[in-house]
Amino acid sequence: MEIFWPALSICVIVLFVFYVLARRWQQVLQHQARMIRRLGERIRALEEVEDPVFRRRLYESSPVPLERVFTLSFHLGERFWRDILRVNMANLHFLRESGAFVGSIKLEAWRSHTVATITEVLPQGKGARWQTRSLDFYPEASGTDEGIVLWELPLAPPCPTLERPPYLELKLHRNFIELRGRLLSTLEDTSGNHHRAPSPKSDDLLFLHIPLDPNLLAEFQTCDPAEKTLLEEKHFGADGFAPIAQSWHAFYENRDENSGTEWHLRLLDLRLKSDWDRYRILDTRTIYVPREK
Repeated sequence: MEIFWPALSICVIVLFVFYVLARRWQQVLQHQARMIRRLGERIRALEEVEDPVFRRRLYESSPVPLERVFTLSFHLGERFWRDILRVNMANLHFLRESGAFVGSIKLEAWRSHTVATITEVLPQGKGARWQTRSLDFYPEASGTDEGIVLWELPLAPPCPTLERPPYLELKLHRNFIELRGRLLSTLEDTSGNHHRAPSPKSDDLLFLHIPLDPNLLAEFQTCDPAEKTLLEEKHFGADGFAPIAQSWHAFYENRDENSGTEWHLRLLDLRLKSDWDRYRILDTRTIYVPREK
């Protein structure tokens, strides 16, 4: 009996200590669960915010992955200027002296926004040098945004009687690029004798529509000229394209002889790059190169 009561006391103390620690540990776990739940609610609330200014500040302060890179170039031939736009010699001289023409456009499609880098050649009067400028485009999640103008070219000198001279306008939207403009059909001459302003409904025409969705671009896909050497070595894939064309690289082009326009689009889909890297590791095929005799 002399040992029983001290032992019982020690057991009670130990049980009490374990009870206090268990209660404390339970409180800590409940607090963490509440914090995680509250953090999840805040993240969902932030994702549902439609304010573009707030979204821009939020994404500038947090890293977001780069998903795709597009490189676009287009050519407007003589037929386009002569037959479609009907630009006369005086206005052609004006375009050469004051117009800046696009060389290429690179689109970096991040998860939150798109960064457009436009490389264009300046007018002849300024030394015809190249310049590069960048624009940030934050599309609306609903897809109802009006887009952002990447390039604009006036087709005639300014005139007091015209609200806006005829123009070409290259515009970036969420999933496509469009080249629109107003024709010169409303201009009687280039000496300032303008009879009426162009009508936004009748003269606003679409010349190029370039989708940025790979599914919609499928009909325009072709072999990349940069991969010509692989094709010459007869290192073909199952569908006739070089294996690299089946990966995260893709090349698209379209020519319209009737309008005198053509465009070329190169795509690097970085979301598929990891799959391609794994394929290259697992692929044990080798290219046969004949030895010189």
